[in-house]
Amino acid sequence: MAESFIDVWHGDILSEEDGQQNYYEFLNDDEKVKVASFTRPGIQKKYIKTRGVLRKVLGEYLEIKSQDIEIKIAEHGKPFVENEALFFNLSHTANRLVIAVSNNSEIGIDLEQYKYRKNLQGLVKKCFSEEEKHFWESLSAQQQVMLFYQLWVRKEAFVKAIGRGIAVGLDQCVINPKQQTEFLSIPNEYGVAGDWKIVDVHLNKEDVCALVVKNMNFNYKSIGLD
Repeated sequence: MAESFIDVWHGDILSEEDGQQNYYEFLNDDEKVKVASFTRPGIQKKYIKTRGVLRKVLGEYLEIKSQDIEIKIAEHGKPFVENEALFFNLSHTANRLVIAVSNNSEIGIDLEQYKYRKNLQGLVKKCFSEEEKHFWESLSAQQQVMLFYQLWVRKEAFVKAIGRGIAVGLDQCVINPKQQTEFLSIPNEYGVAGDWKIVDVHLNKEDVCALVVKNMNFNYKSIGLD
């Protein structure tokens, strides 16, 4: 894994083909106990699939049994693989799942689906910077929905990359609304805007997805989940 890469795995959480793959077998003992605690079959199935896929994917890179991978949780809730130079992040919404894997940088990824929300204006007021807000207000209603999610996934991907979550302040992670692969500013403790790169993840017209990684050269690959 010497050459820098970012792989994005994507697919449906539950599908007709799931019966061909027993994802439960990839879970460790603690995860199997958690599965047994779920009372709703739908939630149980989604947990088995998302956690099983994650372990299966990581096992292919680390070349160890999926059940033996030590997935730890950092102080602010970000999962990581202990004692391994492999970074990953996961996001899911509705029935869609994405996993980003890198061998050279902390990484964050976020996935949403375009949909109208009654509280969009309130979220913009709370989570957007003045630059972003002014640009958003200049658009039509349909364009506002699209831009909201485009900026939202970038902000979420950044706070996931740094391992802090939304507590860091989404309004402090400022995206250039006219050039959405660039940050205008970020909180000072995480460097300068140019230290980080935004990458669009193209899936389908219903999904909006982006990842954030340290600004470096890497080979990018999009991989569909079985």
